[in-house]
Amino acid sequence: MSKEVIATQSPTPFEYEILDSDAEVLRTVRASSNCANPWIEPERLKLRHRIGRGPFGDVWLATHHQSTEDFDEYHEVAAKMLHPIREDHVKIVLEKFNELYFKCQGVASVSWLHGISVLNGRICIIMNLCEGSIGDKMAGLKEGRISLNDVLRYGINLAQGVQELHSKGSFILNLKPFNVLLNDNDQAILGDVGIPSLLLGSSFLSSDMAKRLGTPNYMAPEQWEPEVRGPISFETDSWGFGCTIVEMLTGNQPWYGCPVRRIYQSVVEKHEKPNIPSGLPSSVENILSGCFEYDLRNRPLMVDILSVFQRFVNIYIFIYFLKILLKISVAV
Repeated sequence: MSKEVIATQSPTPFEYEILDSDAEVLRTVRASSNCANPWIEPERLKLRHRIGRGPFGDVWLATHHQSTEDFDEYHEVAAKMLHPIREDHVKIVLEKFNELYFKCQGVASVSWLHGISVLNGRICIIMNLCEGSIGDKMAGLKEGRISLNDVLRYGINLAQGVQELHSKGSFILNLKPFNVLLNDNDQAILGDVGIPSLLLGSSFLSSDMAKRLGTPNYMAPEQWEPEVRGPISFETDSWGFGCTIVEMLTGNQPWYGCPVRRIYQSVVEKHEKPNIPSGLPSSVENILSGCFEYDLRNRPLMVDILSVFQRFVNIYIFIYFLKILLKISVAV
């Protein structure tokens, strides 16, 4: 009996419609992530074409083939292919990922991790495929800015995801709009679950990459030469969160167009901070300003940021409904 597999968009875990060509009927199959072992055999993956590029490697559209006795499953996935690292460090990174993989299970605000593999000598992290990111959304807007209401809403989603991973002892270290994905319900989810922390202490073929731990425009002072300027802490992610929110509000990337050396001088040597736009609610402005304190001990934790964002949104909702009630009472 021949079968054809048709992938359908659906929330985690995946659902598939199996077309039985003999009976000409569809039956739905529900597939869950294999939580027991994150390793994916290389022959189960097929890279199709590159869809992105970042400081730690390339992102590919790929197909993940899973099979059972009854049917085959083909998942469209995103494969983050990391830059080469020393062969003797590959095992260390795989062990770190194994720990991270189990920490991410059940975290709703984090993109679903399928697992990890090694293709052509390069580590590949396999993740759920989303249609776009906040960075993509901004690129499609006329002025590249997102409304304050949406920024606060996305910020709450993001802070919740980061906070949950922090509670499990994991750092992100690479927060930026293109690493914040949007699901089918227009909610923000983390698309990078701490790749820089996986590579902390590993040797890259590029000596320049070994000196920093993140994307330069979004890096806290201690992320530059972390073994010298550290320690890395949960407050390190507060800096990246602040950069992400400021970029959403302004449409401008922090230190846009500046070479890496210039960003280093601005952040590390001159203690400069990204520009926070005027006109924000004072509580939001103050918490963002705190994110950019040079001394990480003076930065807010993610739970503090989340509290401020949620409080303002609750106030906004209260005022909105109060205005509606006033209009109704006037009409009556």
